[in-house]
Parts: sequence; structure tokens; C-alpha cells
Amino acid sequence: MTVYNCHQQMFHLALFSFLASEIEGDQAHLQAFAEKKLPELLDKIRDSGKWEIVWGPTVWKHIHKDPKTRGSEGDTAGPDHLTFVARNRNLKFPNGEEKDTYVLAVAGSQTDYNYQVNNFTVDKIVDLHKWLKRGLTTPPEVEISPSPENCYISYGTALGVYQTACVPPPPSAASPGIELASFFANLPESPDTKVIVTGHSLGGPLASTSALALLESGAFAKFTPSNVLVYPTAGSAIGNVVFSKLYSERFPKVPGPTYQVWNCMIVNLRDPVAQAWSVSKTESPLQNLTNIPIIFGEPPIEDVSNGVAYGMGVAMASGISYFPIQAVFFEGNPPKTQPTNLEEFTDALWWQHTEELLALMGMEEITLDLLTGGEEGLRKKSNIERARAQPLMRALMAYRDAQNAKDGRVPEACKQLQALSERMAR
Repeated sequence: MTVYNCHQQMFHLALFSFLASEIEGDQAHLQAFAEKKLPELLDKIRDSGKWEIVWGPTVWKHIHKDPKTRGSEGDTAGPDHLTFVARNRNLKFPNGEEKDTYVLAVAGSQTDYNYQVNNFTVDKIVDLHKWLKRGLTTPPEVEISPSPENCYISYGTALGVYQTACVPPPPSAASPGIELASFFANLPESPDTKVIVTGHSLGGPLASTSALALLESGAFAKFTPSNVLVYPTAGSAIGNVVFSKLYSERFPKVPGPTYQVWNCMIVNLRDPVAQAWSVSKTESPLQNLTNIPIIFGEPPIEDVSNGVAYGMGVAMASGISYFPIQAVFFEGNPPKTQPTNLEEFTDALWWQHTEELLALMGMEEITLDLLTGGEEGLRKKSNIERARAQPLMRALMAYRDAQNAKDGRVPEACKQLQALSERMAR
């Protein structure tokens, strides 16, 4: 078997959280499947190190039991959220050190619920500090009158973080009955132990926000701050510039070659998903909605342009200007032929969103059947079905000409945060 480096293992764990994405069933069925499947997946990377499940896996579904009528709201494929914590007592880091390490893996978009609530509820926002003051396991409340100096995240992201934080593992899983924050708070104090939070796609914003929320709420108090790391990939903007600034202060960039960095979103500039939700090409030139219509070339596809226009309206209805967290950029290989319709655009999107990351990390040979139900003899989702759970893909995709900088000047805070992001040297 292949021996993977530390960052490759993180991406594996992030992808493993998608293990039930093709399974249809009620929450109990999905939970049982996850408990069976996750150890099998971890065994696939055993030559890279011994991983053990110490919390979860925990499955959450907005409707616990499937209605009898197939195709109704509860009959979506996969769990709405799947989270687990794995431990490697001797994870080898790029500097050669081996550290006892806990990794929290948060799943990305899998269902219509993820699209409708977590991804697309960006027209409503939550004041992060007000919410955390009430408690991470209290439902987030929508902020009606935002002030530019406060720290805001999208309501959909806040709901996702809340749902994963307040649902403990069932009796059949590891650390049963213990909520996520309590699990970390009750671990032995150690100056050397590391904690890493990782997620792909929607899991990127959820992982980044969960890490910040757990840190701010004191759940990571027993760990040295520099030993708490985040490895998010292919995610969209989470909140306003105040949030992004706070994130960069709490999780300073740890540089490394190509993708081997910490605390930065790994972004393929040809991935439309990572372009949401900034509407300003001036404030965020490399990540904004206006880049999407011609991301694979001109002329733009009408359906894509229309969806982006709609998405921009939704984002602007929030009353804040979304700004991405610090990132490291690379450019995936362009499609062999330029997409000319929505289906071709979606095929290209899906390839850029995940396959190009696998190629970047030298993980092309990973068996995606493990993550799509292929080994179970299940029907695989089409690229259209997978993409429907991604930001903007239901409304696909619109309007390419609006940008939110009325006078062309860039706020100083945006300039400072732009400087934290950079292109990869490959």
C-alpha cells in the first residue's frame, strides 16, 4: 500500500466523512452503515499510520425516519451531517516530528438539505460572538440589523456547526453520549498533543468555523494554541471580513510546499464552488461569484449566468459583504473541451471540485468506489446529482457582470487579508 504524508492523510479523512453519501435510509440505518464502513476505510491507509476512532461517527439527519413514500423529503441519499474524530498516536508531520494527534473530520454537501439550508441560506446571518456567548449547543439566532464592525457568518453555516456540535454519538459508537466540545474539553492536558479539523466542500467552511467556535468557546483550552490546526479544502466564503480577520488571527498560516500548508483553504481557481459568496471582484478578485460564468471560457452559458445573478441577490440580501478566509490557490487543468451547456458545465465543475485536488496531492489512485457505494453494489450518483448539493447549483447559475465595489476602492481590511492568500508554487 502507498504511504501518505500528513496532509494527504487529512484529505483522506475529509473524504472518508462522505462514506454514506450514496446510501438511502433513515438515521439509524445510516448510523449503522457509518460505524461499519469507517473502520474499513481507515484500514485502507494503515501503512501511513494507525488510526483509531475515538468519537463517533455521528450521523445527523433532519428527518430521522424516512417517510413511507419514496422520494419524499426524508428520502434523500446520505446523511445531512456526518462527523467523527480519529486519533493517531504517532502522526508524522512535515518537520519529521511525530505527535499524538486528534483529527475532527466534518462531511461536506451530501443532500438536498445541505443545499437548501447549509449552502444556500446565505441571505441570513448570525453574530458569531453573540451565539457563542449563549453557548455553542444553543440554536443560532438570525441577526436582523448587522453592524459592519461585528463578526458574522451565514446562518446556514452556523446551523451546520450547531448540529454537529450538539449531537452526541449513540451508544453503539465511540464516546457515546458526549457532545463534541465536551469530548475535547475532557481530554488530558498536553503541551504536545495536536488537534486538526478538516473538511472538504461544505465541510471546508464547517471545519473552519467549527475550529474557531470550539477555540473561542474554550473547548480547546487544554491544547497549545499553535497545536490546533485546520485543513479545509474547496470551500466557499463563510462570513464577513471581520470573521475572516478573526480566523487568520486565531489560526495563522503555517506555510509549506504546494498543498502542505495549515490553516488556509486549499482552492482550485477553476472550481466554481469555491467562488461563492463574495460579490465583489475588487475586494476579492480571485474568489467571487462574478468569476463563475466564464470560469471555463467565453461565451458564458446562459443558465450559469442566470444562476449567478440569483445567487448574488441572495448573498447581498444578507446585509454583509462575504469575504473568503485566507487561502492557497492552484489552477486545475482546464477541461479538454469548453462546456457549452449546463450538463457539461456540471461535469467540469465536479472534476475541478475534487478530482483536481486528488491529482494535486498525488492521490489519483484513491478508490472513489469506497466513497460512492461502488463496493456495495449501489447506484452511483450522477455528476448533476452530486452537484445539486453544492452552492448555487440548484439555481444554476447566473449573472456575471455585477460587482459590489461602487467606487472601485478596496477597504484596507480586505487588502490585508488578500495578502494572506497566495498562489501555489508548483
